[in-house]
This record gives sequence, structure tokens and C-alpha cells, in this order.
Amino acid sequence: MANILDQIEAHKHLEIKQLYENFDFDTLRQTVVPSAKSFYRALSAARGQKQPFFIAEFKRKSPSEGWINRDADVCAQVRSYTRAGAGAISVLTDTEFFGGSYADLQQAAQTLDALPGESPLLLQKDFILDPIQIYLARLHGADIILLIAAILPPERLPLLQKTAESLGMGVLVEVHDREELEKIKLLDFPVLGINNRDLKTFRTALNRVNVLSVMADNRFIIAESGIHDYRDFQVVRGADGFLIGTSLMRESSPAPHFPSLFKTLPAFAPLLFKACGIRTSELLDACPADFIGINFSPVSKRRIEPDVLEGWDIPAHAVAVFYKNSETEIRGILSRFAFRRVQLYAGDVTPAFIRSLRQKVILACRVGNAADLESLEDYAPDVDMFILDGARPGSGEPIGAVIPRDFPYPFLLAGGLNVDNLDAALAYRHCIGIDVASGIETDGVVDMEKISAISERLRHL
Repeated sequence: MANILDQIEAHKHLEIKQLYENFDFDTLRQTVVPSAKSFYRALSAARGQKQPFFIAEFKRKSPSEGWINRDADVCAQVRSYTRAGAGAISVLTDTEFFGGSYADLQQAAQTLDALPGESPLLLQKDFILDPIQIYLARLHGADIILLIAAILPPERLPLLQKTAESLGMGVLVEVHDREELEKIKLLDFPVLGINNRDLKTFRTALNRVNVLSVMADNRFIIAESGIHDYRDFQVVRGADGFLIGTSLMRESSPAPHFPSLFKTLPAFAPLLFKACGIRTSELLDACPADFIGINFSPVSKRRIEPDVLEGWDIPAHAVAVFYKNSETEIRGILSRFAFRRVQLYAGDVTPAFIRSLRQKVILACRVGNAADLESLEDYAPDVDMFILDGARPGSGEPIGAVIPRDFPYPFLLAGGLNVDNLDAALAYRHCIGIDVASGIETDGVVDMEKISAISERLRHL
């Protein structure tokens, strides 16, 4: 059976044939007026001001999510995104798989043109294979197009790029794995979109942008997909810009101001806080931590029996923690309860197993020596972040091996942490938070006073 991307590409060829029947290409070329806006200048200005460039997306549905917001009002959404400070607005024009249209794009363009002052740029997001699609994008108001390396031979991409740039349009070239980037990285394009979503399975993995960005050769980097809140932003904060769609389209209220989009909870601090070993619904509701770990490990004294969770409202920041569980048991628990995040241990599961999950994956590593860290490369493109733990997880013992200060991926530090030694996390360039279990307990029981003390201390580091 063909994967989703193959299905989309096959359908797109049929659409292009129809476009040539509906439009005279030579007339299009003579009619279209070039864009007066510059995507590349806008990105350069944002980088110079050390500000992230936000692209807010209008998307009615997707193959992975189904209908997200079928009846969304394009004009209202565009105005909301503009008020929120978006640098660009992306509009899906694919009808069959994403519920979009050129009419949506044109409405967005007309709305932007009617706004006072300098308005955001407009990105047409579609599966572009042929120049006629680019001319139609510009005809309907787009300033930027998307070119997806997964569906374009490397020799085809420069032609499409030059076509767009001849119309004053910017180009966002998208990849989602090393192989795609290797094929095109010698080509001359200034903006690289790194899609954390695998376009064949539609699963997201936030660390993918960190894996691929080292190959970007000083291009502007736009992180795409899977970014829902400030926790995710901490993982991909090395990018120049962020394309955000699904989470915004699900909101019924207007978009928040983008620079503060990811700082919406009182617990926000420079370092994230994961409190592990929560075993009651009361603590789950009261705990101010950024992540809340619920432990199902058969070898942990903090294990909770799955039946206890029946009737619980599982929040988005709850993490199902597994250590020494079988893959069958993991799948069974995840099928019963609506966890959006899961913590697994390197060596317990394979990269293939991780790729089969829909949840965001935090991968923990028992750090005994340097070889343990080297083994993480096999998992790196398929997880959202790491936890570097002691050789005996949950024991409260500090990590014995030395973690390189420049360990390359975002991680939470674990192992023997408490309110008095949290500054240990500041020694690492990519440490984005701490994971505490024994350090939030008194006589083996979770202590809310210790949780509150750690939250307060983190805000002042």
C-alpha cells in the first residue's frame, strides 16, 4: 500500500493536468505581477534583532489529524494572526487531503492587503511539482512558496526556485531527514524548513530539527510541525523561525502574542521541571511542574497500577514513564489512557518501536559511560528530547559519568537532584530542564512543599 505522501503526489499529478486544461500557461505568465515583499529580508531583519520569525498556518484538516477546524473563517484567522505578531501566514491550498483551496489563499491575500501598515507575508503551502502551480500561487496573492524535497528530484528544485524568485517570491525548501538534505544541500537556497513530521507516516519528532540543523550550512532554519506550547519551543529554540498550525487552528479564542505564546503557564522558567512519581489525581491536578511523570515501571517503587488511572483526566503535560516494561505492556497502557507524552529508556526499546508510536517521546538514558551517550545517535531523529539519568534510575544517585558540556541535543538532567543543587543543570549548553523524583519526596511520599520550592528556585536561576 502506498504511503500518504505517495498518495498525495499521485493525486497532485492529476491536479496539474487539470490546471493546464483550465488555465492558459502563457497568459498566466503575462498576467502575474511580482511580489513586492521579501521573505529573505524579513528573516534577516528578525535574525538581526534576535527575534524568532513566526509563520502561523491556516489549515482546515490534515491526513494525520482529520478535520481540525472545518468551518474556520480565513479572514478572521488572518487578522488574529496579524494582531499576534506573525511574520508570515501560511495557507494550505491542497483540497483533497487538507481541505484548502486557492480561494482560501486569495481571501487571505485580500484580508492582508486591506490591513493598515506593513502586513505579514503570505506563504502558499502545497505540494508543488510544476511551474504552473507557482504562477497560480502568485496570482492568488502568495509571497512565498514551499518546495518539498521528498517529492522533488534535486535537478527539478532549482527550476522551481528560479521560477518563484523571478516573481519576487521567497522559497522555503523543506526536508525531513538526512537523506533528503544530503541530496540538496549543495544547491543554492537560503531558507531550510526542517519538518519534524515524517511525511510518509505523519508522526512528529521535535529533535529532528536539532539533528538536521548542523547540516544547514548557515541557512535560515524554520522548524515545522509538532510545536504546540512553550515546552516544545524549548526543544527547538535554536531555529530562526517556527511554523505553527494545528495548535492554533484548534483554539477557539484569538491567537496569543507570538513572542509570549510558549510562556503561558505560571511555572515557566528558564529551565523546565519534570516532577516524577506522581501517584494521585489530587497531586496531578495540583502539581505546578512543566511535566508530570506517572511511573508504570515494574521495578520502580513509584509504580502506579494502571487501573488506578481509570476516570482520571490525563493532562497534556503528563508523561507515561516506562522502564523495563515489555513493548506489549507499553502499547496496552497507551491504548487505554490518553497520554500525549511517553518516557522510554534507550536499550529497552528499538528506534523502530519509537517510530510506531503517536505520542511525543522523551528518551531517557542510563549514563554509566561515554558509550551510553554515543548510542543515542541511533534514536536522535525519532524522539522529542532526552533525559540523561543515573546508572540506576529512580535511586536518587547522581550521574557518575561526565556528561559533555556540549552534548548536542536538548535534554533534562536527572539523578540525585533536589532544591539545593539545581544549578548543576546550568553547566550544560543544551540542558533545558531537570527531572526530579527522590528530590520531591519526604519519607518516600511526594511532598508538595518540595515541588513548590523547586519551582520557585528554578524561576530565579
